[in-house]
Amino acid sequence: MDEKVKKEPGTLSLVLVLIIICVATSLLLGLVYSITKEPIAESRARKTAEAKQAVFPAEEYVAEEYTGADEAIVGMERAISGGAQTGWIVQVTASGFAGAIDMVVGIDMDGLVRGISIINMSETSGLGSNADNDSFKNQFIGLGGQFALNKDGGSIQALTGATVTSRAVTQAVNSALAAVAAVQPLE
Repeated sequence: MDEKVKKEPGTLSLVLVLIIICVATSLLLGLVYSITKEPIAESRARKTAEAKQAVFPAEEYVAEEYTGADEAIVGMERAISGGAQTGWIVQVTASGFAGAIDMVVGIDMDGLVRGISIINMSETSGLGSNADNDSFKNQFIGLGGQFALNKDGGSIQALTGATVTSRAVTQAVNSALAAVAAVQPLE
C-alpha cells in the first residue's frame, strides 16, 4: 500500500498567513474606528451639554482657562444668564475602581455645589454605578468646602461595596470646588 505522507506547512507559510490575518484585522479595526469616531464625539458633546444644563442651567457657558496643577480638572466654564455670571461648570475626571469617571459639577457664586452629573463611567453595575444615583449625588448639593466620606471622618455616606468609587467622586467634587476657589476666591 502506498501511504501518502501529508506535508506539514512550513514556518514561512504559517508566518505569512498570520501576517495576512493581522493586516486584515488591523484594516477592519481602522475602518470601524473611522466610521464610529465622529458619532461617538457627537454623542459625548451632546451628553456633556445636557449634563451642564442639568447641574447649572444657564443661557450660555463661557470657557475659562484653568491654570492650576490639578490634573483631574478637564475644563471650566462660567455659567452666564441675563448677562451676568451666575456660577461655574467644572468638568472633572476621577480615577474610579474600573476606570475613569467623567463628570460635570455645577458650583454657584457662593462656592456651593448646585449639581453633579456623571457623563461616562465604567464602574461595577449595582455597586460603583450607583454613584450616578441621586441619593448619592444629592449629599453634595447646597454644600461647599472640602468633602470626605464618613468612614474618613466626613459627612458623605459611601456607597455600599464601592468605597473606591465613592472616594473618587468625592475627590472630584473637591477638585472642582478648589479650581473655582483658585479662579475666583470667595470673600
